[in-house]
This record gives sequence, C-alpha cells and structure tokens, in this order.
Amino acid sequence: MTDLPAMTELAAELRGKAFREVPDDVELIVSSESANKAYLSGYVSMSHDVAPNYRSAALATRERASLVVSAADAGPAFDLLRDPGLIHRYGEFYFETAGDGEPKGYNVKPKASFDEAAADALRALKPAGGRVGIDRADGDLLWTLGRDILGEAKVIDVTDNLRRARTTKTANEVERLRRATVLVEDGFRKIIDTAHTGMSETDLAAMIAERMVAGGGIPRFISVTTGPRSALADAYATDRKIAKGELIRIDAGCTVDGYWSDMARTFVFGEPDARQSRTYRALHIGLEEELAAVTAGIAANELFAVAMNAVKANGIPHYKRQHCGHGIGLRTYDSPLVNSVDTTKLVEGMCLCVETPYYEFNLDGMMVEDTIRVTANGYEPITTISRELFAIP
Repeated sequence: MTDLPAMTELAAELRGKAFREVPDDVELIVSSESANKAYLSGYVSMSHDVAPNYRSAALATRERASLVVSAADAGPAFDLLRDPGLIHRYGEFYFETAGDGEPKGYNVKPKASFDEAAADALRALKPAGGRVGIDRADGDLLWTLGRDILGEAKVIDVTDNLRRARTTKTANEVERLRRATVLVEDGFRKIIDTAHTGMSETDLAAMIAERMVAGGGIPRFISVTTGPRSALADAYATDRKIAKGELIRIDAGCTVDGYWSDMARTFVFGEPDARQSRTYRALHIGLEEELAAVTAGIAANELFAVAMNAVKANGIPHYKRQHCGHGIGLRTYDSPLVNSVDTTKLVEGMCLCVETPYYEFNLDGMMVEDTIRVTANGYEPITTISRELFAIP
C-alpha cells in the first residue's frame, strides 16, 4: 500500500470536497459518525469494531482535523496525526513512555466522558467569526452541545452536505475500493485453482481470508454457503463438506484503509445441471442488462426495474428482490440504494455494487455481484473477474 497517498493526505483532499458542499461561512465541521469521522480526519479506528457503541468525533477545519477519542484509542490516533494537540481524550487507559521521550500528552488527565471531551474540543476550536457545521447522522448529542456552547445562531446542520460529499469518490478513494476488491478476487481465484470435493465451507472461507490479510486488507465478511445452505443469504461458513454437483455461493468483502469491497460469485463442483444453468443464466443476463443501463442521469429505481425485468424475462418470471444494488465506500451500504423507491439519479463518480441474487429454500441459492464506478456515459469496472458460473473440476 506504500504507493497510495497517506490517509492524512486523502483526508485533506476529502475535507476540500466537504467544505465545498457547506456554506462559505462554515469554518468548522464536527461529526461523531464513524465513516464521516474517517472521511474528515483519515483516522479509521479499530475501537469501532471492538466496541460498536464506542463514541469518537472529528472536528475539522479546511486545514486540519482534531479528534475526540477514548484514552485507549489515543495511541493509534496519535500514530496517524503525530500531534498531541489535535487529540482530546476521555476515559481511563494508561500508556508509559520509555526513556526520556516526549510523553505525547498522555501525562495530562483525560476528561471523564465523551461529552466532556467533545465540549472541551468545541470550546478550544470554535471559530472567531464563522459558523460550525454539525453532522447529526449519529444522533443529536453534538448538535445539542454545539448549540449550548456556541449559541443557536453559530450552529448549522450539515448532515446532508456530508452525505452529498461522500456520494462521489475521488481517484484515491476508488483505488482503495479497487485494492479491496482485488483481494477478494484473489481468494476466488485460489478457490478456482485449488478447491476440490470433500473440502468444507470453512476451508474455502480460509482461502479468501488468507488472501485478504496477505494483501493488507481487513476481512469484514466471508459468507461461503453450499448445497441447500446456499439459499440462506448472509450466513457464516460451517464445517459442511461439499459434494460433487453442489452449488457454492460466496459473498465476501474486506476493507483497505476503511474502504470496502463487496462482491459475489457462484461456483459448482463438476458441471452444472440444466436447472442450475438455466437459473444462473437469468441472473447473469439480469446483471449484464443492469450494467448496460448504468449511466449518469439514470435514477436508482429505474436501474432496479431494468435488472428485475431482465431476470423475469429470461427464466425466473416470479423473481422478487428488495434491491439490486447499493452505494459503497466507507460503508458497505452507502447511498443510493438500487430499489423500487430510491429516485436518486446516478452521477459520475458514484461507486455502486450491483447484484441479482436468488435464494430458493431447501434447494440452493445463486448470485453475481460487481462493484463499479459510474461515468458520464456508462461505468468503469472495479470488479474484474469473470461473471460466469464457475465449474470446478
């Protein structure tokens, strides 16, 4: 990953996008939503994985970002930002400093709670003249603190502004999505080359996880389901052994610097039978026609209709789906959602996962899912591996 710009450099680029979306008099943007915090600061925190209710925040000017983090999270936050003055700590955790080295601010007692640390940061960073934009995507705690400390006239809601900024991806964001996708594809290729009957679902999941970790990614989900279990949608792999003629449905994703991959393919040991081939063909055509319809200006619900109608017309007339795709970035499910009601128009630079899954209880399930970047007149593929039904000898 050494040839990618550092996350602090990427965050500087993305703060520029965010500030272009807000009114000119906004001088500080504040967010405790974890993806927006990463967007503004470049800091992707493991603490959010370890403790889903963990609270942190970014307070960003156009030039730099400060963080409100737990005392335990302060070490890796400092490792990224390299300036203790940008880190406001709370809670209890202890780091020692070897030798005569700089204590990096850890000798200063943290605040007792996130609320206190966030309030302290707001007071320290409040602009002299302009307003403070507060993201309310994670609730109204910061919104209330901001109004109490700064006054109602100094605070503006920028939730939708940040959402718009994140909707399109820069080249450096797309490269991270691409690298996360390549790691899943590498795992799929290893399965194609080495898998055989008698292996278990967990054996195949381990192959994918190994490729993710070896390539610098963080495994996020690896759903390997086989035979009748392949109809279970999102399910963990088990020790179930895979027999000849059974379908293998794999849906997997990892992150690189916080950016997600999400792709799926269907495999079979041996040659697929007529029903399997016929069903997969309908799903494959559905995805191909969905991809062919992608272009800046089409609405998400129009794209959904294209996919649904194509699958129905090519072999599954009763086909039903709640969605046929979604945005992807610092979240695996981002805006827009490709369903029957989302009228968001695609714009150049959006990144989407497009998919046509099908699950039939007591029989099997199949899916094919790709990640793409929307262009002015079509799309740029991020997923590159073949969309065929893979027959493994």
